[in-house]
Amino acid sequence: MKVRMELPDLHQMDLVDVDTYALPVFEDQRPPVGLAGLVDWRLCGMLSNQLLAGNISGRFREVTMMPAYGRLRSVRVVVFGMGDSREFSPARAHEASIVMADSLKRLRSAAFMTSLPGSDSGTVNPKAGLEAFLEEFSRAFGTDEAFSSLDVHVVEAQEFHRELNDMVVSATRRLRGIWK
Repeated sequence: MKVRMELPDLHQMDLVDVDTYALPVFEDQRPPVGLAGLVDWRLCGMLSNQLLAGNISGRFREVTMMPAYGRLRSVRVVVFGMGDSREFSPARAHEASIVMADSLKRLRSAAFMTSLPGSDSGTVNPKAGLEAFLEEFSRAFGTDEAFSSLDVHVVEAQEFHRELNDMVVSATRRLRGIWK
């Protein structure tokens, strides 16, 4: 599994080939922020329309898949409900990472772009979010050889890249026997 840090930038999104955009969305944040907001922009507000219509609520553990409509370099967008942002904690980020990892494995995603649960809203420190994310994704994907080449792009602010990259290198060394 390869994990790369990306900037929250429309141009950066356009350069990365992924099959899935995995978007954490809170039920009390409208319009969507962070990567979800950028994807919504590329989809001409289709995500916002689904949120306003009530087709996507953002309830905790809600998972909704929608097509990318040819507007992104992916085939699908998966929206993960994070619940109420005021109740979001590192423990909830861990639970959200479980839901995301299991869902993306079932979809057989080989390359996806996401942001860390809770990071866009500032409710969870990116370092704590990445720790939970790496733990759950290595649990879900680690023993499956078909996913040894999983390509993960994590969108975070530039100021966190160095620290998060160091965490990825450390985790990769610890799990070298699992990740190839």
